[in-house]
Amino acid sequence: MKKEILNKILEETNSDAILLYSPQNRYWFSRFQSSLGYILYTKSKSFLFLDGRYITTARESKSINNIDEIIEFGKVYELINEKIEQNSIKKIVFENDWIFVNQAESFSRNIKAEVIGYNFDSVRMVKDKWEIEQVKKACEITHKVFLDVLQFVKPGMTEKELSHFVTNSFLQNGAEKLSFDTIVASGRNGSKPHAVPTDKIIEIGDFVTLDMGCIYNGYCSDQTRTFAMGNDDNKKLKEIYEIVYQSQQLGIEAIKPGILGSEIHKICLDFIDKKGYGKYFTHGTGHGLGIEIHEEPYNSVAGNKKLIEGMCVTVEPGIYIPEIGGIRIEDDILVTKDGYEYLTTPLRELQIVK
Repeated sequence: MKKEILNKILEETNSDAILLYSPQNRYWFSRFQSSLGYILYTKSKSFLFLDGRYITTARESKSINNIDEIIEFGKVYELINEKIEQNSIKKIVFENDWIFVNQAESFSRNIKAEVIGYNFDSVRMVKDKWEIEQVKKACEITHKVFLDVLQFVKPGMTEKELSHFVTNSFLQNGAEKLSFDTIVASGRNGSKPHAVPTDKIIEIGDFVTLDMGCIYNGYCSDQTRTFAMGNDDNKKLKEIYEIVYQSQQLGIEAIKPGILGSEIHKICLDFIDKKGYGKYFTHGTGHGLGIEIHEEPYNSVAGNKKLIEGMCVTVEPGIYIPEIGGIRIEDDILVTKDGYEYLTTPLRELQIVK
């Protein structure tokens, strides 16, 4: 499938080769991770260029895909130009959505072929079976961590203490690392969608928003749960929780091939707006996820991509009221042939931690 995607770009641009420079796209194509490297792709052969830090690991790897030759470089342009000459390459495409201007200028100066930019931000939208399995595993680990949290969290600990526990639990449960900095927002801090954990004490009666995720084999999970500490006596936040829950349910149930991301967002926003809280829903309803935690397609006002079978997206409406608090519920969803499948696991209902 990946070669088919790249071949379509070659045909669309009337080019002979693609140069992948971004770590994300190189990993997507080859399943080999490195901070620096180049993949020169043609319809007949693919070349992976790596420096001495990675070359031995790559040559010993059993998981590399789609690569015909691994080449160690010092002066990388000389080696790329050798392959350009050997394969009669006249025109090369690079990732203009990722490359800085100075790097693009370096390509133009040093590569002995015509070099043009192309927007690659959509190439990773549809996941193959292996990719979906990695996202599912990341989501399974995330669920285990949430169960750990429900057993661990107690009144009197700080948001930072809970955040540190989440990090350790992810690593103990088999994650490579976090997919983003954990968000812990308790009480009034819940009104901040991307709150940074503080020394604030988590108190009885607080609603606590926990947004967390991990990376497994290079693929991300992203889950948000809001739970009540000790009791759910805060009638306003309990009301808001139910509204967000129902809004999210409507958005998830609308997922199917052919629907626009902007339509998913409108469904969630319209429900919240009808309940009188539209102005407190201040972000998009979701995003694609895979190798990056945020990638195409987006379930937002600007979401102009139709959902396709094999896409992994989030649905995460929220309501945030200054001085009171906030609620967000987020799940990762796979677009299937006929609709959708949960990637994250249950416990979407309000949990009261005693």
